[in-house]
Amino acid sequence: MNDKMGWHAKLYLNHTYLYFLNFYYILLGLLPEPLRGLGYGLVLKRQGRGVFYDARVYIKFPWLVEIGDNVSLNRGIEIYPSYLTGHGVTIGDDVRIGPGTRFLAAGHDVSEASFQETGGDIRVGNGCWIGAAALILAGVELGDGSVVAAGSVVTRDVPANAVVAGVPARVIRYRDVA
Repeated sequence: MNDKMGWHAKLYLNHTYLYFLNFYYILLGLLPEPLRGLGYGLVLKRQGRGVFYDARVYIKFPWLVEIGDNVSLNRGIEIYPSYLTGHGVTIGDDVRIGPGTRFLAAGHDVSEASFQETGGDIRVGNGCWIGAAALILAGVELGDGSVVAAGSVVTRDVPANAVVAGVPARVIRYRDVA
């Protein structure tokens, strides 16, 4: 009986947190840039200079997210760090992220009856471009200068200057950058 009451209390706290978080993001969405950026900067672990937030950017546990300088977060991006495991999302400098992209640093262990939460840090290197509606999963590192094609599902690390595409994402070529 105690476990069930504890579970209900946790559920209530989670719903209350999400209510206030969503209200905060709705208010931020009504603000023009750069005021919207100031609002996100108040709750993030770290925010660099020159970060652009389009409307409807959602970050579930913002104190577990770091964003570098000159980053563009397009409309509808969702970032889900893992509160229970403490795994976060780090986005480097000069990164462009397309609309509808999702970062999932949390997951669940399907071999556990209780689906215990698992996770892994997500790190996006400097100078990356992530296409629209890409999905970046837990434990992935995108090397500097890498490109993720639209709609790709990234399940493993991406080397520097690699262009990846597909489900799951695979290297299709390397960028010839000087």
